[in-house]
Amino acid sequence: MRTGWLIKQRVDYPQKEALHMEPNGVAPRVELRESERFQFTSPLMFENYLTGNYYDGRIVNYSRGGMCFEADVAPEVGVELFIGLDRSPYSSHHDVFRGKVVWIRELSLKESYYTYGVGVKYC
Repeated sequence: MRTGWLIKQRVDYPQKEALHMEPNGVAPRVELRESERFQFTSPLMFENYLTGNYYDGRIVNYSRGGMCFEADVAPEVGVELFIGLDRSPYSSHHDVFRGKVVWIRELSLKESYYTYGVGVKYC
């Protein structure tokens, strides 16, 4: 019988800051954006690049690197979209953007009348 062949080693990993919970039990969101975001609301239509299906939604905010919009349909993370805006935050005309879905979050009725929040990074 072998003894001591598996020795558990103690590894000291660097400690991370404690994540403090907000009073309602929701963890605070960590800001991962490289650019400042700006609030902007306008109707939009997005097309799934692979399927060609169109859906309606509403832009909520944008930054130099991407945007957040709300919709009743949630495209999968990693899917590329074409996003058309009636009013563009970048110009006085309509505009079209190409982006990749990086996150999806289900929304409550208190937050929005849409079902999902979608984060997109511009391609």
